[in-house]
Amino acid sequence: MSNTNLSIVMLGTGSPRPDLERSGPAQVLFLDDLPILIDCGEGTTTQLMKANIPPQNIKHLFFTHLHSDHFFGYGQFLLGGWGLGRRELTVIGPNGIKEFHDTLVRMFHDDISYRTSLGRPGNGVLDVKIIEIDEPGIVPCDIPAKVTAAEMVHNVPTFGFRFETEEKAVVFSGDTAPTPAIIELARNADVLVQDACLAATGVYRNTKDPELQKIWENLQKEHCTPQQAGEIAQEAGVKKLVMTHFLPNVNGEEVQQEAANSFDGEAIVGKDLLKITV
Repeated sequence: MSNTNLSIVMLGTGSPRPDLERSGPAQVLFLDDLPILIDCGEGTTTQLMKANIPPQNIKHLFFTHLHSDHFFGYGQFLLGGWGLGRRELTVIGPNGIKEFHDTLVRMFHDDISYRTSLGRPGNGVLDVKIIEIDEPGIVPCDIPAKVTAAEMVHNVPTFGFRFETEEKAVVFSGDTAPTPAIIELARNADVLVQDACLAATGVYRNTKDPELQKIWENLQKEHCTPQQAGEIAQEAGVKKLVMTHFLPNVNGEEVQQEAANSFDGEAIVGKDLLKITV
């Protein structure tokens, strides 16, 4: 695990609300040349191709949680990557991911059967290895890094992940309100990719619509502001903070400044296809 080069590509930095500027939540962590996909929101396969990452090269996918915006892209990734030549896949996520995967395969049974009848082997789609997580701790998987899961504060079971080699550590929070668990998971990490959904935006915060105002109040129980993201990174001793999961119309300069007010390290406003060296 020594001397491994790490980098991150922010494939999608958006939210459940459709946005021309931001695809659904997804990131790739590279361990040298090995790509690890974290979440699989709408447009993930297209974003992989735009980033010159062949979808068929992704053989490990981690889901932080099973909200629709984090797995809308899974069907295209599963079948599209298989069609491009992927012949093995391991999917890791909270309890429920196996049922979701199996349901999807059943839905496309005729489609898959037709393609296999043409001569395409079924491995890579019919033999996907599913690892369900039901508690925090070390995640068993065959990648050259130690993977630790910690439970976040969200309205469905959600896990943040820490990927650690002998020299570097990268943490993905998933969706979460502030919690001591993300601070401990990110302790002294080189990079923290952190939910900062509650950034200043005209979609909710400045609305006079009672329905949207209520949604905004409830979202504060499930997500972080950029200031809170900065506070988490500061308390954890993180070197670099990358904020993501933005609603439409977010002002990037305001986000960066808000985080910088509470964090002494480098604060980055995530953008689709942004590459970050660890």
